[in-house]
Amino acid sequence: MDVIFLNGPSSSGKSTIAKALQSQLAGYYLHIGIDTFISMMPDKANSLGDETQHADGFYWEKECLEGRDVFRVRKGQYGIQVNDAYRTTVKHLVESGLKVIVDDVADGNEEITLWRDVLKGKDCLFVGVICEESLLEQREKSRGDRKLGSAREQLRRVHKNVEYDMWVDTSKESADTIALKIGAKVEAQISRENRS
Repeated sequence: MDVIFLNGPSSSGKSTIAKALQSQLAGYYLHIGIDTFISMMPDKANSLGDETQHADGFYWEKECLEGRDVFRVRKGQYGIQVNDAYRTTVKHLVESGLKVIVDDVADGNEEITLWRDVLKGKDCLFVGVICEESLLEQREKSRGDRKLGSAREQLRRVHKNVEYDMWVDTSKESADTIALKIGAKVEAQISRENRS
């Protein structure tokens, strides 16, 4: 399996699942997410603190969802370039013979389609990561490094019209159990391909 793609809202447990997968899977998998790229950007490019002001990189935009204020990450021109580089970097890693776990907060099927196009011809497993909303908000608050209300907004958006190979729910199972299930799916898919 070239790519295991974990898509879900912030604080849903994707990074914890990725670490469990790295430990459990045969072979070596790199773990990469948009946060990796954001951490490489100059601070002045982004506005991801408490303020909500436009930036060339990534910034918060306040929205109203079901009568509550929520915050959505938006991309300026530089953010679009970085996001494009994120996708092509994953492609180049795979083309270099490396296996990758992608940890993403995609913008529904529109962005997943971009990923599928970039990774066309690669062996990919797309996993939808969900979590009960109250637990998601509790985790978001506990982390302290996320804008409160952003996970709730993402929960409504990231899976919109996306078809996955499998779904996992971090409010019902531990990351280790989920990683075992994903690993079993990976092995089953590899076995099917070997028989073909």
